[in-house]
This record gives sequence, C-alpha cells and structure tokens, in this order.
Amino acid sequence: AGSNISHFALYLNDDWNGVENDNIYWKQETSHMASDIVKIGEDLSSGDFNPGLITNGLSSSSSTSENTNNVEIYGSIGTNVIFDQENTYTGTTVIKNGATLQLSQNLTFSDITVESGGSLKINDNNVQIKSLNISDGGSLVIESGKALTILNNFSNSGTVTAQSGSSLIINGNSSGDITYNRTLSTTNWYLTSSPVVGETIQDVISNHDFATGSGSNIGLATYTTSDNTWDYLTSSSTGTISSGTGYAVKLASAGDISFSGTMKVDDASIALTTSGSNGFNLVGNPYPSFIAANNSADGTNNILKVNDTDNDYLTEATLWFWNQSTNSYDQINHATSARHIAPGQGFFVSSNGNNTLSITEDMQSHQGTDTFQRPASRPEIELTMTDGSDTSNADIFYIEGTTTGWDNGYDSSIFGGVANDFAIYTHAVENGAGRNLGIQSLPPDNYENMIIPVGINAISGTEISIDASITNFPEGMNVYLEDKEDDSFTLLDGSANFTTTLASDLNGIGRFYLHTTAGS
Repeated sequence: AGSNISHFALYLNDDWNGVENDNIYWKQETSHMASDIVKIGEDLSSGDFNPGLITNGLSSSSSTSENTNNVEIYGSIGTNVIFDQENTYTGTTVIKNGATLQLSQNLTFSDITVESGGSLKINDNNVQIKSLNISDGGSLVIESGKALTILNNFSNSGTVTAQSGSSLIINGNSSGDITYNRTLSTTNWYLTSSPVVGETIQDVISNHDFATGSGSNIGLATYTTSDNTWDYLTSSSTGTISSGTGYAVKLASAGDISFSGTMKVDDASIALTTSGSNGFNLVGNPYPSFIAANNSADGTNNILKVNDTDNDYLTEATLWFWNQSTNSYDQINHATSARHIAPGQGFFVSSNGNNTLSITEDMQSHQGTDTFQRPASRPEIELTMTDGSDTSNADIFYIEGTTTGWDNGYDSSIFGGVANDFAIYTHAVENGAGRNLGIQSLPPDNYENMIIPVGINAISGTEISIDASITNFPEGMNVYLEDKEDDSFTLLDGSANFTTTLASDLNGIGRFYLHTTAGS
C-alpha cells in the first residue's frame, strides 16, 4: 500500500471506473498510486501522449467503494499530454513543471492548477473547465479561434495569452492579468477597443510600432463627438484606456496589437454624449469574448435591442463598423445577418442624449470569427459603386412587415460622423425624412411600383462603376438603374453594370433611380 503501480502492461490504461479491465492495452507513461493519484507522462521526453478516458476509480483493497482520482501531468519542454475525451474524474488536476496539458474537451469536475513551469493550452472552440489557478511561472494559452469557459473562479499569478480571434468567458470571480492579441493584417486604419481593464496608453505606445503622421502624431486616435474629429495621440501621451472606449489604430507594419489587464466579469456601462451634431460615439467590445450585436445574433441579449428597443438611448438602431478593405463604413441593424462583435473590435453608435450604453455579460458567446451568418432566404439587392480604388455599398432587403417609409431597426443611415466624399446610398421610397440609407428594407411585394431614389457622392472627373448583386428575386424580375441625365435605363445583373465619368460633382439624389420590374 502506498507504492506506485507503474509500467504495468496489462492495466495501465484502465479507466479506473470500476469496470474490471474493460479496455486493457499498453499505455507506457501512466501510473496509479494507492493514494489515488494518477500520474500521466512521468517518463515523457518527446512527442505527445494521450492517456484516453480518466474517471474516478476504486479505493485501495476494495471492489465496490469508488474513490476520487487526482491527476498529475508530467512531461518535458516540447511534449504534450492531450486530453481529447470528456474526463469525469472529480479530483484535482495539477500540471507540473515542464509539462504541457493540451485540452480539447471539457474538464468540468476538476479544479486545475498550473504550477511554475507548467502550461495549459486550449485547442478547441468550446472548452469548459471547472476552475483554474495559475501559479507564478505557469501559463495558459488560448489558441487563435479557440474558446474557453471557466465555470467558477479564475486566479492568475503567471502568464495568460489569448490569441487573435480566441474567446474567454469566466462565470465566477477573476484575479490577475491576461494579454489579448488582436491581429491587424494590413497597415490600414482599424477601430479597436481594449478587451481588458487597466491597460495604459503609455504601455500600448511603448509596446507597439505605430505609423507616424504630421508633427508628432502617431497612428493611435480617439474620436471627439463634439466636432466629429479625430484626436491623434503622440509618443508621449499617457493615461488609462477606458473599458468600452474605441480607438482608431494604424500600425507601421502589419502585426498584433496587444492589451494587458484584468478581465471584466460584470456588465459594462459606457457613457455617451450628444455634444456633436449627430451624437456619434466610438465605443467597443469590453470583453475577451464575442458579443451579440443584433436580433439575428441573439433575440434577447444584444446591443441594439437592449439600448434602442428596450431603452431609447440611440437615434436609430444601427451600429457602424469601419471596413478597412473598402475604406468605408458598414452599417449593422436587425435586418442584417447575425453579427457577433469580436474581442478588441471598436464601432460607432449614435446617442440621442447623455445616456449610458449597456453591454452585458449575457451578450457574451464564443464564435469562430466576427463574420456574418446569413439569415433565412429573402430577396436582396446589394449596390456596389467603385472608382477603382474606393468602394461603397448600399443594401436593399425585402422583408415582411416593413414599409416604404422609415423602419427603425430595419433601415439604417450611412455613417455621418465623417465626411462621405465617396458614397452610394438610397432614400426611402416615401416618407423617409431625407435620410441617406446604407440599408433600406421594403415589403416583398408591389415591386414594380416601388421606385428607389439612389444617391451618390463623388467628385467631377471620377469614373464610377455601379453593379448589383441580386439574390432570391422573383422569377423574371429585373433590376434597372435609371440615369435621368442621359435618359437611360441600364440592366444590372451578373454580366452588366453601369459606368460613367462624372462631368460635375454629385452630392445627393435626383439623378439616379432603381427600378424593379418584370419588363425589359
């Protein structure tokens, strides 16, 4: 009693679940002590080792009494012990010095401790664990696109790194810092926010190589609502990055921007102002997890519903996201596809007063990316205008229950917090109060009697091309762009578009109209 049973060829991979020898085969680096410690990887010096399923086992000298198993993970640098089954043992898990546990399945009944020199790696998109304590010198890494939920408490005295696109949710208390990396794949401008609490401006500046601008300005800026302008920071700027505040970022070379601080484990309240003409406020995701933007993402807990439908804090139910690839803003509302906002992502809202934007823990989820998920099939038109370098889009959705006028949550204005020198948009078929719409939703009938005004902003001498992506339209229904200046109608489909060189500046509606008709 009390001695190790190690390297015993006929029993070392039993599940310790009381079913005698039901899965006997050789597992070289597993041992079991009569003191109910399961040691895994003691002699592991290279490669990976998978011990299979581990559950609670039998007490010493008993054929009926179940005993709790405690698991110790061993190994050396460069090796991995892999748990790819949902182990159900209820004892502790201790990752020892030099060992790495790679977790791709839930471990919800065991408290995990990572000792100095040990490492835990999360390598699946929805891993749940009971609790986690990381000692000084220990580490946790959540790989890109992977996700971890800690059902109870989290304590960190070591190092925690969440790679870009990963997700972390803690249901209990949290102490200690984490570092979240967000990859910026180009040197274009991005809107970002800190997914942690307590990060400082000076640390962000010293840890990154930002692009430089005029004078001492660097590629890090805040948005000033009072006059709709950008306030560029310098290399000597200081202060704290507030949770939920958005920033514009431009790196000198493509790479990661990193934020370090404690995790927010309660609801976020972000102060909004209307000191500017439109009340545009640059905010961001305060969590290292994804948050639901609209009803398509979560029908109850999403930013637009909580802050506009349930509480009238916004001028309209729209979020605006900067699209670095098109050099323009995309608008999101309840009519668009499901949008889950990634950690480190900034966006704009338009406040109708000195309000507080609410982003709650209940909005959190794990997602693979922050790309769109298409809704159920419906007729849609996406108008795209390009001058060869810049691109602008306007969407028209045909949805039951909408009208030809303004439908808040289903129609969205284009972003008005900056000049829109190059843009395409529509106006409501009727009673739209002159809004420039990036999204217009219309009833899915009476197509031929709904003539849609199309607005364009572009300067004289620009060659513009307009095409349309048309999906789920009724059989035989065509889309035409009318140009009143030259009295022409151009069929817009997969093989035809409209192209012209502007003889004068355009800024508004009156020249172009969109017709949907079964005629030719």
